[in-house]
Amino acid sequence: MKKLCCLLLLLASSVFASPVSDLALVGQGKMSWLFWDLYQARFYSESGRYRPEDYPQALSLRYQRNIDKEDLLAATVKEWQRLGVSWKQEWPQQLEQLWPSVRTNDELVLRVDNNGISRFYFNWRLLGSIDDPDFAQAFLAIWLSADSRDPQLTRQLKGG
Repeated sequence: MKKLCCLLLLLASSVFASPVSDLALVGQGKMSWLFWDLYQARFYSESGRYRPEDYPQALSLRYQRNIDKEDLLAATVKEWQRLGVSWKQEWPQQLEQLWPSVRTNDELVLRVDNNGISRFYFNWRLLGSIDDPDFAQAFLAIWLSADSRDPQLTRQLKGG
């Protein structure tokens, strides 16, 4: 019985383990629009420093308001277009299958592993992955590129 309890505890902890528990916080900040706080963002890396394409890395977004999945998808594509990021047509469809709508205090985390595979977590539960290594760069560019929508947030996320 004791072995069964230990096994169940181990399984539960792996299902709900934080996707950033083995990474160090690089920086954090919040994104606001007009009068509303949209989300708190945190960026993590293995070294605790920002180094592009030095994986593993993770970006955590804790939402401060309700946002429908369709609006998240549209905003993502709009930012790729605005930044001139090269993106693939299948990515929005893959995200649509993975992402839920978010509510206040929900957390969406992108974790990129050493092979460039992007895994999304929602409130610490794995949603799924996108195996294209180009996706991670394109997605993280929304927050970390020099031309991001909020340069102050970019500096904060990079530890500046």
